Amino acid sequence: MPFPDFTNPYQNPADIPEKYRKHINLQKLFKADGSYVRPAEDPVTMWALQILVEEYGVPLEAMELELNADFADGTYQGGRRYLGRVDIVVYDDRYADSVGNLDVAFIMVEAMEPSKKFGGTEAEGWVDHLNRLNAYMSASPSARYAILTNGHNRDIYCRDLDYPRKLEIIGDLPKYESAREAAQHSFYTVILNPSEPDGIKTGLTPLTRDKFREVLGDTRSGCHSILRDNEGLQPQEAVDAMVKFLFAKWYDEQATIDLVKQTGESRAYVFSVSNKTDPERLLVQVRDTFEKAKQWERETLAKKFGDDLSARLAFNEGDVLQFKPHTTMEIVKRLQPWSLRKSSADVKGGVFEDFLSKTFRDDLGQYFTPTPVINLMVGILQPTVNDYVGDPACGSARMLTHVLDYVRKQEYAKAIANNGGSAEGINPEEPTEEFIKFRDNHLFGAEYSRNVMRVARVNTLMNGAQYADLKVMDSLERLGSITGGITEGLPEHPGFYLGGLTMILTNPPFGSKLTNESVLKDFAGRDGVTNKKGKVVKTILQEVAFLNRCLEYLPPKGKLAIVLPDGILTNSSMQDVRDWILRWTRLKAVISLPQETFAPYGVGVKTSVILLEKQEDGQVNAESNEDYEIYMARIDDIGYDKTGRITSNQNQKLISVEIQEVIDDLARCEN
Repeated sequence: MPFPDFTNPYQNPADIPEKYRKHINLQKLFKADGSYVRPAEDPVTMWALQILVEEYGVPLEAMELELNADFADGTYQGGRRYLGRVDIVVYDDRYADSVGNLDVAFIMVEAMEPSKKFGGTEAEGWVDHLNRLNAYMSASPSARYAILTNGHNRDIYCRDLDYPRKLEIIGDLPKYESAREAAQHSFYTVILNPSEPDGIKTGLTPLTRDKFREVLGDTRSGCHSILRDNEGLQPQEAVDAMVKFLFAKWYDEQATIDLVKQTGESRAYVFSVSNKTDPERLLVQVRDTFEKAKQWERETLAKKFGDDLSARLAFNEGDVLQFKPHTTMEIVKRLQPWSLRKSSADVKGGVFEDFLSKTFRDDLGQYFTPTPVINLMVGILQPTVNDYVGDPACGSARMLTHVLDYVRKQEYAKAIANNGGSAEGINPEEPTEEFIKFRDNHLFGAEYSRNVMRVARVNTLMNGAQYADLKVMDSLERLGSITGGITEGLPEHPGFYLGGLTMILTNPPFGSKLTNESVLKDFAGRDGVTNKKGKVVKTILQEVAFLNRCLEYLPPKGKLAIVLPDGILTNSSMQDVRDWILRWTRLKAVISLPQETFAPYGVGVKTSVILLEKQEDGQVNAESNEDYEIYMARIDDIGYDKTGRITSNQNQKLISVEIQEVIDDLARCEN
């Protein structure tokens, strides 16, 4: 028997060992004179508590006794709301709030008087106590195990997480593993180490792009295959699950580091398993890590955006991360050695490109921009900490995270130069106050699909840009609906307002046509591209509409790098569009991309990257015979072939030699 028969060794409170009797967590058992509050029932509670400590390894610090429970929803007796007290709550000490308090319940214990018949129906007997235990467990989002005992008999239950009110009798409890014990044998533990840049040693390894693809991908051992085979998920569902796991894993890394710095004690990650790990407990731990990550995201964004969060959150209250214990164990095994915090933007973004984008393309008709093209666009724009950068069709937000990485590196180099050429004392992740201000206040993204925005939010979080202003939004809606009637952008209103961004880079969706009459009229009302000889056109290509909208978001001298189909540049039917572009902008560069650029993503359209600078207000629509130089280039090798296989011309920076030459040439021309 997991619990030996009750012999009532502590009927007299004075017989309780001092380590229990004087522990602060047990004070609710006793009156001021040292006697039990409930003389018949409390010795059973004390007996069960001692067994949990000595036989199952539960720390006293992880317990709370006589916890008040108010069941406002769903539990009534005699027409009145039921109030109760949980005899013992065992917390999972992997979790703590900002001041070290535990708040994730794991086991609940309901103790009965020894004289009450087990299975009996008398008042305040077995039935009443079982109902209370059911109510306590139902009210807790995390409690997994429950014990009902009168000392002579005991039932141990495991809760079915899919049906929270259903308790199933099991043979025994799993051994409790405290955070301290886990840290002693875990391969992946955070420890204080003053010689490390952050003052801690994480035990995790940054990912390479190939390794990340292998861990997540469709190979037999990849997470995607595990979710598909074990859970029967469709591709889109498996991707959604993986984004949740990545979100929880990233949060676990950061939260564990914060706890180590707070307590000074080594700690194992939740995403860390050994041969001692109980799959049932791991399932709950991972699920609750995801819940805490959601709570952190909501609280973090609320600091900047207040209550205006519905379009900005990656996950809502109804999103859960809950799969079979074996599935969760296998996913954690594959993710546990790797650091999402320390992996580069190229690595994390590259996985979103070539793994996640395949599914989004197939299921949602969308595709993502290849890394070499992003590097080209960021390189020719040369953003600084003073720019306000946006992407109104941001997809997974990889353009924004690459801008962030570019500016970080520029500021790091500047900080070293200002420090006499030494990197000592400079944090490469947050090198200057100007960079932190840029990261937290100068990045803006909009995406029509909530599923894709979820990927974007997780991508920016993993790259340190938790305050990036990303929102689910139709960028081709009437402008007044987007701006809320605000008619001026910078400096008071940065973002998606008239003149609210100094720099935009985007790869808008191709091929579809915009036919919404009110939106076409809205564009025409500001002399947009839909105004053709004083009349509003009845239809316009979606990519042209995005071009128009981008220029509205820019102030004079603002810059736009955009991927466009070559037909806009060459087809005779597009002459009016080209004329409009030249009236509104100064054409700085046209960089032709090879036919296979988007072929790995199922798109065969020939495209170019166009660099535009918005005209000064007085020059828009003005007649000009001025001749000026336009940089023209053709890239024949983007760094991979039409199957997506990397060519020898691509270096370790995921940027081909030709692309780097174009960036350098254009920089010389600009300077």
